[in-house]
Amino acid sequence: MSTAIPSANAVSRSGKVRPDSTPAAAQKRWIQDDAVVGLLFLLPYLVLWGLFAVLPIGYGFYISLHRWNPIGGSKFIGFENYTQLFAVARFWNALKNTFVFAGCVIPLILGLGLGFALLLHRRSLRGAGLIEGALFFPYLLNVSVVSILWAFLLDPNVGIVPYYMRLLGLGSPDFLNSPVFVLPTIAFVTAWWLCGYRMVVFRAGLNAIPQELYESSAIDGAGPIRQFFSITLPLMKPSILFAAVLTLVGGLRTLGQVIIMTNGGPGTSSEVLALYMYRLAFESFNFGQAAAVGFILFAIIFVLSMVLVRVLGLRSELN
Repeated sequence: MSTAIPSANAVSRSGKVRPDSTPAAAQKRWIQDDAVVGLLFLLPYLVLWGLFAVLPIGYGFYISLHRWNPIGGSKFIGFENYTQLFAVARFWNALKNTFVFAGCVIPLILGLGLGFALLLHRRSLRGAGLIEGALFFPYLLNVSVVSILWAFLLDPNVGIVPYYMRLLGLGSPDFLNSPVFVLPTIAFVTAWWLCGYRMVVFRAGLNAIPQELYESSAIDGAGPIRQFFSITLPLMKPSILFAAVLTLVGGLRTLGQVIIMTNGGPGTSSEVLALYMYRLAFESFNFGQAAAVGFILFAIIFVLSMVLVRVLGLRSELN
């Protein structure tokens, strides 16, 4: 058996091999150098992340602990802003509306996106590219354009949607002025706007699944439904997780379409937490409580996102 002979540089004058010249030491030095290089590559991102994510969140929490008045002087009051919020019925109403809206919009966006992706994934479908472009196009529009467009389409006097509903004898509820219909209506508009992007995400996940798996399962007698639940859904977990977290965050912090289409009305029937926070800050100038609402919303989004990551996970079902 041959043994490694240390080089002349690795041998000291006394004739002994230096400890840091062994293969294990060289490997350790390489790992340390590699870690330093990796940290240097990460450093610009970490600096930007700290400046634009960690610092604003921390500063927002700091504001929430004060009766904030940058001009007249702020006073530290601890968690009084939070305890006051929990005693306000309007805060609980906004929290309820936020969860009702999220409960409507998240399944709509994910369901429509997945349904369209599965439809377009069929190889026999003609004009798939044209249909995909038409479905994705609304995502390119600004929230203001989408909200103003649908507010006009749903207008009970001049809107096309109520007109054709009356023409078909279906009746025409005032969608944006009804406490019952207002949140589901805004959820539908939001789903129409955003489902195209989720469709693209799901299509990418579908295209990454090897076709041989479907062919093998078909030979074993598996039908389309069995293939969907045993192959498609498990292997689409990364795409589903990404789309679900993105939709969850967007659904819980919705503001633009609500403020443009209804301004929280009728009454406070569509006032969500983000709109309530905006009004506390820029109408009541109660920046401390507004920061408390923002931190509560951040905590809700963070916890639910972690639950989604925990439930879905990223491990392949084939292992």
